[in-house]
Amino acid sequence: MLTDVKAFALSAAVLYIKFLVCTMIQGRKAFAAGTRMSEDNKLPQAKNAPKQGFADPTNYRVRAAVEEEMRWKRIIQNDLESMPMVFIVFWSAISVGVSATLTQTLLLVYTLARFGHTIVYSRSPPHARMVFWIIGMACIVAGALASIEAALS
Repeated sequence: MLTDVKAFALSAAVLYIKFLVCTMIQGRKAFAAGTRMSEDNKLPQAKNAPKQGFADPTNYRVRAAVEEEMRWKRIIQNDLESMPMVFIVFWSAISVGVSATLTQTLLLVYTLARFGHTIVYSRSPPHARMVFWIIGMACIVAGALASIEAALS
């Protein structure tokens, strides 16, 4: 049987793995853009990549690669802005006795929204990205409000 604690653990684990995969993608994008530190030229990943630390911003391919790398940096940054707070909010919800069904539902929707956000952000459609971001934030706010209500009752 899935409890709210197990749902929390699953969400945290799945989102961490997603985050880790995103950092690996971003790292590859950085090598392709030549934006890693110059000492990274010694790493195996730099073998077929442009010389690191000396990207030519006037080159169209370099500019496109840098833009792609920035996209993945922003995906990671958005995860870092959202996920720590969601874990605090939902652990608080569990701790103060918010309905397990509500907590599980909000965690599931939030987790799916983060995946949706990452997928659409990587492909560029801003309106879809905004929708997934709003859904995720709504889950956090709903969890926070439910926690406040449970804590005060």
